Amino acid sequence: MRIVAGKLRHRLIKMTNLDTTRETQDKVRGAIYNMVGPYFDGGYALDLFAGSGAMGIEAYSRGISHVYLNDINKKALDICIENCNDLGIKNDFTFTNYDYLEFVKKIDTKFNLVLLDPPYKMDNILDIMNSVYPLLDTKAIIVFECKKEAIYPEEFKDLELWKNKEYGIKRVVVYRR
Repeated sequence: MRIVAGKLRHRLIKMTNLDTTRETQDKVRGAIYNMVGPYFDGGYALDLFAGSGAMGIEAYSRGISHVYLNDINKKALDICIENCNDLGIKNDFTFTNYDYLEFVKKIDTKFNLVLLDPPYKMDNILDIMNSVYPLLDTKAIIVFECKKEAIYPEEFKDLELWKNKEYGIKRVVVYRR
């Protein structure tokens, strides 16, 4: 797997190869960032269900200043740390090994970009959105990856449904303030 664009373009990163994670393909990751950016002028990003960290590392490559990578699976988080070490960018990342509900209770940072790609068996989209809502910056963007058939909110608090695209078995829903 590789970074699609930005200062780390074409650099390789390792996949988790775990049954509990789904890697976002390079092509889909590029399409997502072309929808929401494609580049950023600093800010904080959160990859709450990080897996290999590919989505968060891509955000960093495209200009986000600091990224929080969180995964409940310690093996996945170890891959995130290894990928950041290999790329020489570990100091610009915060790594946490929490359940998503525990994460939102412990962290008080406000995020400009929130990346949500929970396991498909977690179909509680509204619960996840409600939990991360207090962490949103005033001009935040949420990228939610879910299974194509998932039921997602057309409206959510003061966020507008900005983009909604299907990629094979996956749906990407983007909200913004």
